[in-house]
Amino acid sequence: MSVTGDTVAHKLKMEKPLQLVYNRDGKLQLNPDALKVLQSIEDPMVVVAVVGAARTGKSYLMNCLAGDKNGFSVNSTVQAHTKGIWMWCRSLPQRPNEVLLLLDTEGLGDPKKGDSHNDNSIYTLAILLSSILIYNGQKQIDQQSLQDLHFVTEQSKLIQMKSQPDDCDRWDFVRFFPEFVWLIRDFTLDLEIDGKPVTLNEYVEHSLQLTDSESSEQDKEYNELRRCIRDHFPSRCCFAFRPPTDWKKLKYLQELEDKDLDEDFVTERQKLIDYIHAHKKVKRVLGGQLVTGRRFVELTKMYVGMMEEGVLPCVDSCVAKLMNVENQAALDEALKFYDDEMKKFSESDDVTMSKLIDYYHMKSKAAFSIFHKRCMNNSGKHIEQLEETMSTTYESLMGRIKKKSQEACERHLKKVMSSIKENLTSEHYLRPGCFQELKKDLDKAIKGYEEKTKDEMEWCAVLTHFLEEEKPHLDHVQKMDSRLTEEQKRVSALEEELSRVKQEREKMEQKRKAFEECRNKEIMEQIKKRFEEGKMCSVEELKEAMEHMRSEMKKYEVEGRMEDAVRAWQMYEYLKKKYEEATEWSFMKLIRRLLRLFHIR
Repeated sequence: MSVTGDTVAHKLKMEKPLQLVYNRDGKLQLNPDALKVLQSIEDPMVVVAVVGAARTGKSYLMNCLAGDKNGFSVNSTVQAHTKGIWMWCRSLPQRPNEVLLLLDTEGLGDPKKGDSHNDNSIYTLAILLSSILIYNGQKQIDQQSLQDLHFVTEQSKLIQMKSQPDDCDRWDFVRFFPEFVWLIRDFTLDLEIDGKPVTLNEYVEHSLQLTDSESSEQDKEYNELRRCIRDHFPSRCCFAFRPPTDWKKLKYLQELEDKDLDEDFVTERQKLIDYIHAHKKVKRVLGGQLVTGRRFVELTKMYVGMMEEGVLPCVDSCVAKLMNVENQAALDEALKFYDDEMKKFSESDDVTMSKLIDYYHMKSKAAFSIFHKRCMNNSGKHIEQLEETMSTTYESLMGRIKKKSQEACERHLKKVMSSIKENLTSEHYLRPGCFQELKKDLDKAIKGYEEKTKDEMEWCAVLTHFLEEEKPHLDHVQKMDSRLTEEQKRVSALEEELSRVKQEREKMEQKRKAFEECRNKEIMEQIKKRFEEGKMCSVEELKEAMEHMRSEMKKYEVEGRMEDAVRAWQMYEYLKKKYEEATEWSFMKLIRRLLRLFHIR
């Protein structure tokens, strides 16, 4: 048996499976301990669910996939053992950034249970939550095994795509339904059809061909089941296990070593294990977004909640709610980081305007990175909230720094200008020839002020205000100096100084604007990248669904089922239209309001 590593299981402290869903007094309940484990998983998940009749070895199969004989509980008696849905998180050695989540479901047809509603709820959840659905069948694909799959046809009645369903509602099922793996246990038949050898996958496709006649209700039901499987499951494959050992030893199957088992059984079992472990079918929601443990929990809660309220699980609305929950959580996480960082900065001793601009640039960019790491599509309003909240915090901090800086600059300026102010008041500078003395004193005072306040945010503004306020007095001194020429009298002695100070202010403002523009462009690039990733997921999802429907259309044509071929073509055209809309989904259209928000033209 191929054993998966237990790094993830150890990290999550999940050496054993946990019950995820159980039925109490006719109502589905969720196990808080299982949800807590899932909440801690931030990596995408390959979710494998197994369904099938009771007492057919589903739990043994899941233990094989987990690489641990002592995982899911196995019982060799006639009594059905697994109840509800049990889960087990395992690592994928070939893909360290993904997690394998195994879901072992309650068996169909338990005579002690007699509750079809419970069966339908369990298997509806299995389909909604999994990315790979294994149907564990027995011996061969025949009418009986197809009849055991009746729960598949029920899904069109038990799952709603949109809150306002229409005639095309079911056509979107193919976009989110899991891959269908048909596992045949105790298979002893020769793989031949009409005397020609076939593969297991060809055997499945042959079994899913529609019957020529639908004269009886049974034929109609079987054909409807075949249509559901063909139309809704985007891909299908098959594995067939020979009997593992002598029937007398089957009760000890869990303890037997591979050398004690049938060689063909061991080989085929390993093929299935390798297939699941290497498979790229990561769980995604409608629209192509990856599902992490956290998102899985939210979806499970919403689906179970709807079922218990007697409402059909609505895929579209659940995905919309999930996006809102995840985007709000991403917003909260980003804002907490930003607020904590800005608080540290505001409490530091050396706070200047230049440092604040640099710090804001760096931390707001980091906050957006945190947001985009967790957010999902349709995050426009949350991006606006993030930017507006960060800007408000920045402006508030800037205001406090400005006020503090202004007070400090005014104290320094008052000190260095005190003697000049006294001389102006006493008319000391109004004597002939004293303008040069005033200019010399003023230059010295300004130089001393600048040395003291060069790192202060408001040094330019405070000095400019002082010079403009004192300009009439200083001009008067200049005019009273009889040694100045008439040309010199017409030129204010402070114009040069004022001009220099204003140029300094303009340089600081240009620097601020340059930083702001650079920051905004970098953030917009982050938004654009996240948008393109989401768009690619949606496009790929639709492309896969289109290819599937085109393939089914051709198969129906070969089978001579023209009505079904036309129906498949209509579904293809419906998906094609959505594909074209997704492909033309314009980034610039989506973020016009964000462009205004970030002041980008």
